[in-house]
Amino acid sequence: MKNLDQIRAAAALEPAKTLKRGAVSKLPSLILNNGLLTAAAFADAEGGGENRGHLKNAMIATTKHLAERGIVHAGIKDIPSFIRDLSSKDSLTLQRATSEALAYLAYLKRFANPD
Repeated sequence: MKNLDQIRAAAALEPAKTLKRGAVSKLPSLILNNGLLTAAAFADAEGGGENRGHLKNAMIATTKHLAERGIVHAGIKDIPSFIRDLSSKDSLTLQRATSEALAYLAYLKRFANPD
């Protein structure tokens, strides 16, 4: 049986190959300062600099990881669906999703390409 760190690291390896570390590094602070749902909405918004695509892809990788962990619905493939699903759940689930997202992003950031 694998522990959570092994699961998180394995899930982060593949998506990190196409991400820039600078973009991924912004997500944890966005989540801590504004909340997971607001950070997801920001990542999905239009505009921004060259890192916006990497930020969005990092959030999509995070949503897929949360779906694989059973925290959000398994069929979620985009950020608006993620926000709808998570906002319909109780606050304990949102806290659990936030904690798991931050732990996952720590691996995604370490494995991402340097800027």
